[in-house]
Amino acid sequence: MTIANHVGIHASQIVDVYEQIHTMEALTINPDTMAVFDRFLSLLSNEHGSEFAEQVLAQDKIKAIKPQIQHLFSLASSMYERHWAQRLVSSNTPQQVLQTEYPYFKHYQRATGLEINAINSLAADPVNRVLMVGSGALPLTSLALHNAGLQVDNLDIQQDDLLLGKQVCKAVSADNQMGFIHNDICEQADLDRYDVIWLAALVGDEQLKDKIIAHLYEHMRPGAQLVVRTAFNLRTLLYPSVDESGLAPFQLKLKIQTYADNFHSILIAQKPV
Repeated sequence: MTIANHVGIHASQIVDVYEQIHTMEALTINPDTMAVFDRFLSLLSNEHGSEFAEQVLAQDKIKAIKPQIQHLFSLASSMYERHWAQRLVSSNTPQQVLQTEYPYFKHYQRATGLEINAINSLAADPVNRVLMVGSGALPLTSLALHNAGLQVDNLDIQQDDLLLGKQVCKAVSADNQMGFIHNDICEQADLDRYDVIWLAALVGDEQLKDKIIAHLYEHMRPGAQLVVRTAFNLRTLLYPSVDESGLAPFQLKLKIQTYADNFHSILIAQKPV
């Protein structure tokens, strides 16, 4: 089979599974739905090489549905987070449920641990206060940052998700001192108090991300770091992506392309001193 045929077949499979999800009567969290999503995610694995991925992404049938895929994945991700957040809040043993039943717990631990090690290695001074933008209903990154000894504030534009996330943090870590801010990040002005700001992968579309990064640059203090969760290769069908040039005038300090079960890639930048 030629590479062109392989590319065409793979693109058709992506379209077919997307249509299967899109035509569901309702998105619900159940084993059948999750099996379809797992198949969809496997088709978008980062294990596919860049050249192959670029050819798949260049297919007209893929370009035609890319915005709809990102919108669908954003909705599904929010629903999935709320589902698990409610389970944790209503459980008598939330820590146990999180660590033994939530499928992506170890992924979050590894990914956030990687980011924490990176920002500490790059920082000229000790990192203390951080902001998680787009903390959502299931703020597992924030909990990992808190457990690492950092002072954490959470910001989300969706008030219901923010309040549910606050309940999750209280259930899992009753003595946490995290802050919770309901706001649009582009309206948040007191950003110079943070040593590091995390930007979640699903915050904003590609055009809005440009506006957010410009706002962060204007209001962050010189020397502060920005951690941007993004995507590359076929994963850009799921997440609005940011590349190195999209971070200017921040100075890119580290680029981490993750593979296999890690869903997002990482860019770490600094506002020049």
